[in-house]
Amino acid sequence: MKRQDAIHHPHERALQLMDRQLVEGLELEDRRWLEDHLGACEACSARRASTEAALTALRSISIPVPHGLAASTILCVRENAERLKSRRARNIALIAGCAVSWAAGVASAPLVWRICEWAGTTLSLPPIVWETGFFCWWLAPAAAAGLVVLWVNARAEREEMNGRLWSGPRPDGW
Repeated sequence: MKRQDAIHHPHERALQLMDRQLVEGLELEDRRWLEDHLGACEACSARRASTEAALTALRSISIPVPHGLAASTILCVRENAERLKSRRARNIALIAGCAVSWAAGVASAPLVWRICEWAGTTLSLPPIVWETGFFCWWLAPAAAAGLVVLWVNARAEREEMNGRLWSGPRPDGW
């Protein structure tokens, strides 16, 4: 089995080097090895010739580009960049709001714990009840913030899609 691998290995290397030569070029040592191999191997040489013929045929094909395609593409890219900038600004404000909310929650936690404990003992409630009230105090702002995030993102997506719905091809073909 090793002998068969040794026979096919140079051909695999030649194929890889031919592909790499077309894309990025080769170093001098690899280029020399490939040229030596192609001089000795008819199969790899034929493969190289057919690849070059295919590339030459592809390069000779002319593809008509509709008028205004470049301008339309530039406009779309600029609009997308503006959308990304507005999203980034919106996200920064959201992160700042979350940070302030979190800091206020941490700062007021001891006071709220004492209030919940006092209310629980005054009303003779079991500890699980007033501890659940404290937990809900922590959960309510996070849930409200999550709902605001969902609402803002849904609204932003609706605004982005406004006027962008597919209505068929335009008169210029696009």
